Amino acid sequence: MRSIRIIAVGMLAGAAVLAGVPSATAAPVSDAPATVKRPTPPTVQLPVRTMQTPGRNGQNGTITMHVGASAPIRVIVDTGFSGLLLFPGVWDRTPAGVKIGTRTATVRLPNGSRAPGILGDAAMTFSGVSTTQAIPFLYSTKPNAYLKQWTDMGVYGLLGVGTKGGKTMVNPFTALPGILGRQWSIHFSRTKGTSGAIMLGAAPPPDAVMTFPLPYAGTNAVGAPLWNDQSATGCWTFAGGEESCVPTWFDAAFTLMRVKGDEYAGLPVDKKGYLTTGTEVTLAAPGAAFVGHSFTAGSQASRNLVNVMPNGEPLVNTGNSFYFDYTLYYSLTSGRISLKGKGA
Repeated sequence: MRSIRIIAVGMLAGAAVLAGVPSATAAPVSDAPATVKRPTPPTVQLPVRTMQTPGRNGQNGTITMHVGASAPIRVIVDTGFSGLLLFPGVWDRTPAGVKIGTRTATVRLPNGSRAPGILGDAAMTFSGVSTTQAIPFLYSTKPNAYLKQWTDMGVYGLLGVGTKGGKTMVNPFTALPGILGRQWSIHFSRTKGTSGAIMLGAAPPPDAVMTFPLPYAGTNAVGAPLWNDQSATGCWTFAGGEESCVPTWFDAAFTLMRVKGDEYAGLPVDKKGYLTTGTEVTLAAPGAAFVGHSFTAGSQASRNLVNVMPNGEPLVNTGNSFYFDYTLYYSLTSGRISLKGKGA
C-alpha cells in the first residue's frame, strides 16, 4: 500500500490543471463511428544486455548499434548526456560511411573523468532502423584506464540518449524516422544477459506510477524538441524528514544515487559519505497524492547505495536503480518522463 502524502489543496488543484483534467462542461460529440480504432504506432525493440560495472558492485545496460557500415558495436546506455562516444580500439580501420574530422571535444564519463576525442559523423543504425541523416559522434583515441576496463569486456562506446541536448552532439534517437525518434522507453533487468529492452516508439502509459514534466530547452540540430531531463522536479524525503521538492536527474549510467545540497547536511551518513544503511528514502511526483517510490538505503550500487554531498544547490541524481525498478518512458512531444511498473 502506498503512503499518502500530506500536501496543500492548492498544489493538487494546480496539478490537476497542468495535467489537463477536463472541466465539467460537456465535450463536443464526435462524428467518428464508435468502432473506429486508432492505429497502433510502430515500435522497434533494442535488446538490452545487463553487464557488471567494472570497479563497482553495480550494473549497466548495454545495446548494440552500427555506425556507418561498421560491425555491431556494444555501447553503454546513458541518459546523462546526448551523443555517442566511441572508445579507443572500436575499429581497426574507419568503416564505410564514417567521416572523421579534425575538431575536438570532450565528454564527461560516468566515473566523473573526462574523455577527449575527435569529432566525426555517420548515419547510425539500431535494430535495422537508421537515422535519417549523419549524426555527430566523438571518437576517443587517447588511452584511458576507465574506458579500457570496458573495452576489455567488449564494450566500445557510450550512447547518450538524454533529452537536454548538447553543444556539439545530439541524441541519435532523435534523428530516427517518425514516432521512433520522438518517444521511447528504457528498462534494464538485474539478471545478467539480454533481458531488458529499449522500445523505440513506445507511447507513454496511461497508468504510470509517476510522471514528471520537464523544462523546455529548445530544439537540437535535427529539429527535435529538447527537454531538460536533468531538472525534473522530484519531491523527496530522507530518514522521515520534511519533504523537499528539488531538481531531479534520472541517470541511466551512474550506478549511485547522489543527493547534493546544503539542506542535506544533517542526513545520517557513514565515514565514506554514504547514507546510513537502513535509512528510508521516498519519492513522489509534484502534486501527487501518494508516494510513488520508496526504498531503504544500503550498500548495493544500482539498487540502494546513496552518496550524500551536503553542499551547494540542491540536486538529486537518481542513479540507474530506477531503470531496473521501473520502465521509464520519454516523450519529446509532451516533454515528460513517466515511470511504470516494478522491474525484475
